[in-house]
Amino acid sequence: MLRFGLLFILLFSLNGVPCWASYTLPDLEVLTQEGNFDEFFSHALDIRPSERQDAWKGMVGKMADKYGRQILARSEITKAHYAKIESLYSWPVLKADDVFKLHRQEIGLRYLKICLKLAEPCWKELKTFWETDANDPEVAFKLAEMTVPSTDKVVPTWTFLSVALKSPLSEFYCKKDFVLESLWEKLQIDYIRLGTKGDFLRKIDESVHPDCLISFNQWILKKFHRPDQSSDRELAYQILDAQGKTNPGFTDFFYTVYLLESPSKGELFNYAWNRLTELSKSIDRREEVLKKIKNLDPLPDELFSSLDESKKNAILLHFKNKFPEYLSFYTDQCLLFYGGKTAFPQGNPTIKCQNLMESSGAAGLLGKEKIERFHQVRLI
Repeated sequence: MLRFGLLFILLFSLNGVPCWASYTLPDLEVLTQEGNFDEFFSHALDIRPSERQDAWKGMVGKMADKYGRQILARSEITKAHYAKIESLYSWPVLKADDVFKLHRQEIGLRYLKICLKLAEPCWKELKTFWETDANDPEVAFKLAEMTVPSTDKVVPTWTFLSVALKSPLSEFYCKKDFVLESLWEKLQIDYIRLGTKGDFLRKIDESVHPDCLISFNQWILKKFHRPDQSSDRELAYQILDAQGKTNPGFTDFFYTVYLLESPSKGELFNYAWNRLTELSKSIDRREEVLKKIKNLDPLPDELFSSLDESKKNAILLHFKNKFPEYLSFYTDQCLLFYGGKTAFPQGNPTIKCQNLMESSGAAGLLGKEKIERFHQVRLI
């Protein structure tokens, strides 16, 4: 009786599966011919590692390919299908299989695209899917695209774009607005952390492939001339300047406008102040700058409403002494607008004119006649 008991234990494994249930290569060949995916993948690893040679690898690859195609042919990919494919991808033989890798990517992307739109988005699955194989730039771009509409991102879009934009394919990705905005936000953080003395070019080179910069720089130029806020112009200039994409005339224009917006005291402020002093020595350079400024609408004038009176008055006096042409042009435009005899399709181009005209010392800066004319046209 005891011998029978020992024999019974030997015949069954700890999980209750009889030892004769281990499948052999011929068994797997039959399952391959039958297309029995469930049973095949449940027992493919029954074959001892030392026996997993070409015949075994060929069967596993063939069945994985067929199984992937079968799932992709479905109109809907379920969570169970997705989980099974992810489980199979943990097998070294399938992780090295380029065909199965493509199936896994397509199945994963289709499933994640749907489940991210659910009431409880599948951020955990998305994170695991990416971390399992975080190398393919095309997959990275598609995952980034999926995350854009989400307001509560568990995984930041830049997680994926940091891979996609280092690829030569970034030339095509960087034609998308959301990509350009994400790259802009990334470099904005880098610039703040580095300051004006940091190696900004290195950060740019680390973030993006040179092919992307073709589209990005064109977008940056538009941002420079039509910024959403004055700080955007500064960042746009620094990105272009770090790459050597600026020239003396461009720099003259930037520093002049920088002083007229909302400059912060510091190294950049000192550069701008000294640049204006340089401009005072060349009427040709000032005329070039003024020509560029005339294309801006509205005209740069945030400075005129600054609450820092000492800084505002110092800069205004600096303009009076070094670049009086701008103050003259600005106030002339202001008078034309309020006079009502000239059309301004975009509205008032001198938004802060009243602040300037009513500031302390305005008469000394602009002349009493101009101040009086302003008050006259305002009364009409």
